[in-house]
Order: sequence, then C-alpha cells, then structure tokens
Amino acid sequence: MCALPTSTGGVCGPCLSDPPPFNATIAAFSYAFPIDRLIHSLKYQGRLALAEWCAETILARRELANPGAGIISRPHHLIALPLAIDRQRERGYNQAQEIARVISARTGIPLLPRGLSRVRATPPQAALPWTERAKNVRGAFLCELDLSGLTVALVDDVMTTGASLAEAARILKASGAASVENWVVARTLPPAAG
Repeated sequence: MCALPTSTGGVCGPCLSDPPPFNATIAAFSYAFPIDRLIHSLKYQGRLALAEWCAETILARRELANPGAGIISRPHHLIALPLAIDRQRERGYNQAQEIARVISARTGIPLLPRGLSRVRATPPQAALPWTERAKNVRGAFLCELDLSGLTVALVDDVMTTGASLAEAARILKASGAASVENWVVARTLPPAAG
C-alpha cells in the first residue's frame, strides 16, 4: 500500500496493522542517487522538461504493477498534490502538476487541476523530522468536488513518510472518492535503525 519494500513482496506490517487512507502506491524508484538529483533539478532548478521523464517512469512502473495488489485499473481522474500558494508563487510552478499534465496527455485520464487545494501553508515537510510530518499537514487540504464513487490517482514527485499523501487521500475520500492511489516517481526508504 505504501510502496515500502518487504522481503515477501507483500504489504508491510504498518500498513497491515494501521491501513493508510489511500488504497495503493505506485513508486517508480527508490529516492536515491541519481533519481534524487533528477527530481531535485525538476523541483528546485526549474528543469521542467524532467516532468516528462517523471511521468513516463510512473507509467512504465504502473504497467509492471500487479493488478491483484489493489491497483486501480484506470482511474476516473488524476489530481496533483498541491503546493502552498506562497511556495508555488516562489517556485513559479508545481512539479506534481507538471508531471500529472504529462500523464493526462499520455493516457487521456482527465486531470482535475483544482481537485484539491492547499488551504493552510505549512513548513516544508523536508525540513521536519519524520515523526512531525503527519501533524504538520493535518487540515492542510480541501476538496470542494463531489467525487462520489470515483477513483482517483494522486500524483506527486516523492513519497517520504506518506503523511501528505495520506492527508490528501483522507480528504478525497471524505469527498466521496471510492479509491485513491498514489502515483509517485520515488519512494524514500526509512532511515536504517542505528
């Protein structure tokens, strides 16, 4: 569900004991060299051409996904994880939106550009300890659409703890979404126990 690798290839223990609000996650890569550098270039250096590569890797990974693992066959809509208004204004774009645009163009799955909005600015997740991230994004998103019975693929660049994607999925399901799947370029592996 959360795309963390397991020795058996099944669902991890934490997802079994406390299932997240999303149904599944497609992650093309682990967030490590050189993928981390490519995503960083897209996100912070304005290399928007990399959004096409990111979208293609998500779609290629999705093709390899096991349909029996809870993967949505074809979602009704794509929604990009939104940035805080000030952060998007400063950056000039939302990398998740750029990736989602390419996926929509390649697949014909409609993108809901205002499917989810960021209603509360929060400190960047990357600046916080893993344990503080869920609290940081609580109440940060709003969906004003009726998604009753619809399936949604939530697009983002990196999934670290999954806190932002979980909060977004919770809001989308509260708006009626039947299923929410995360489509991300990379999944950060938890720090090794020391």
